[in-house]
Amino acid sequence: MVLPLPNERTEAVRAGLKGRNLDALLVYSQRRGHVAYLSGYRPNYHTNSAFLCLPREADPVLLIKFGFDMPRARKLSWVQDIRPGHSEDVRCLFAEFAEMIREKGLDRSRLGIVASDDTIDEMSPGLFDAIREALPHAHLERACDLVNEARLRKDPNEVETLRRCTAVAELAANALGGALAPEVEDYAVSAEAVSAAVAAGAERCDVILSSGPPHLSLPPSHQRFSRGKPVSLELTAELDGYWVQICRTFSVGEPTAMEKRVFATARDAYEKAASIAKAGVRSSEVANTALEVVDRAGFRGCIPYGLGHGVGLDLPEPCGIDPHSTATLVDGMALVIHVGIWADGASAFVGGPMIVREDGPELLDHPQRELVEVG
Repeated sequence: MVLPLPNERTEAVRAGLKGRNLDALLVYSQRRGHVAYLSGYRPNYHTNSAFLCLPREADPVLLIKFGFDMPRARKLSWVQDIRPGHSEDVRCLFAEFAEMIREKGLDRSRLGIVASDDTIDEMSPGLFDAIREALPHAHLERACDLVNEARLRKDPNEVETLRRCTAVAELAANALGGALAPEVEDYAVSAEAVSAAVAAGAERCDVILSSGPPHLSLPPSHQRFSRGKPVSLELTAELDGYWVQICRTFSVGEPTAMEKRVFATARDAYEKAASIAKAGVRSSEVANTALEVVDRAGFRGCIPYGLGHGVGLDLPEPCGIDPHSTATLVDGMALVIHVGIWADGASAFVGGPMIVREDGPELLDHPQRELVEVG
């Protein structure tokens, strides 16, 4: 991840602290990207976590869970004061962090807690109790919105990283398509995609795919492909801490008329929804636009997956593309819109990432417009 100068992110958050009369933010991350956004350090090991204290005036301090990750933390983060923890228990780890807060004279201050977004809350009741016990004289309040609002709008460095990640995802999808053939196993073609993505710099690449109707797109399960069957997939890639998804559909051999019709409907629904993904538009309007195309084509009720969501340091990020959502798209946010249809022995999955702009979406991928025949 290419991190901009500290004041480009932290100063906006510090302005929010002043507006809320808070003295510092206490930021916690295990799976989510709040600490990464504000410090550059990503606790990417599966049981890793980190705490960041961002005072309104003084320098920040970062506590990471594992001492063995200190070299990587120093390489990734602009924070000068980085310390290793000495416990596997997050509550005990916070006890160490509380000592750092007392060092800074903040243990009787007004402190905002950041550990959640609209999707996931990482502040467990046990951890919150540990915070209250360790800092009994502090005023504690939730302040996730101060970071979540800033994170919605991707800066130029973030957009460039997302663009590079998308290119890697497309490379991986092409490698998968090149390996598709009758009697080949789903694990084998998924391995081709993962290998291509990692060789291009990805930290992770996950694939769900169908071996043909009536199978949904799922993780590989030793299924073999057959001639005359569509293969619909969603490919998720992570590069420099940022995530994207793309959806693609292949036909092993010549596609049937129904396969072509289903693909065309999914493509048209995606394109129509993407065309209105502008700042100020409600996400429910984007979702309903896609559904209207699908319904008019005679495939009502044939969409087994969601229609999209935000992407970035986390997957998913706000906001969901859902007919019941109350969220409004904002300029600079990153979205994936995808339409999947399973009907009458045919399937199609179409979609990819974009940056929402005032005048329309800035597409990051090369959306699939035609059904690709392979094998």
